[in-house]
Amino acid sequence: MLATDSSELAKLMSASIAPVFLITGIGGILSTMALRYGRVIDRIRTLLRDGPKLYRKEIGTDHLNRELRSLYKRARLLRMSIILGVASIFSISITITVLFFSLTYGFAALYIPQFFFILSLGLLMVGLAAFIQDFAMSLACIEHDMDARSSIDMQETKQEAIFKSLD
Repeated sequence: MLATDSSELAKLMSASIAPVFLITGIGGILSTMALRYGRVIDRIRTLLRDGPKLYRKEIGTDHLNRELRSLYKRARLLRMSIILGVASIFSISITITVLFFSLTYGFAALYIPQFFFILSLGLLMVGLAAFIQDFAMSLACIEHDMDARSSIDMQETKQEAIFKSLD
């Protein structure tokens, strides 16, 4: 039984709008993740190409190897974040498809759209948690680099207030 009257079509369109906006938002997040991933990969390539020359002169290959390992871990985290974000969009797409077919053909699909929508939110949350972990790792890398390359005492800097008075 095909639902062809305008009220059914309006229901179908309104049921699809919210998940489509969610897909758009996740797409924006994926764009940011992909940009960070590209920068990490570019940094790895640069260090593999030029790092041995630079690091032997300054602070040794141990620091280079530590930075490369850290960047590789970050790249893996970001890759996982991107994969989970894409899986979230895929799950939302299944939600929209099931809603479309249930409203168009009049069959009751009560739990299928709910399951895939909740699955998509879960995938998104895990992906965002991994993305946050990448940010934490990037700061740890910078702190280690500053310890190795500058005379700034990072332990003292960590304990300073973030918003100091400018007096």
